Amino acid sequence: MDHSTAQKLMAVYERMAGAMNEANSLIRTLPDIEQTEHLHGLGDMMGNLWIKLQLPVVREHSDLDPDGALFQQNPNRQR
Repeated sequence: MDHSTAQKLMAVYERMAGAMNEANSLIRTLPDIEQTEHLHGLGDMMGNLWIKLQLPVVREHSDLDPDGALFQQNPNRQR
């Protein structure tokens, strides 16, 4: 994938993550019995966003890692 397309995709994925974080805040206002199902679904979506969408881009274009240079320098990171 060319770098320009990768940058655009990562920007879209960042907006998606923001929307999911907003949903997380709202879900946490629900009664416990309702929270569980919603949080599980949201957690699945967040995991898929990273594993299936962002990680393949970051593997090819490490400069686009949303965790930044600090994470890239961590020798214990899982990639």
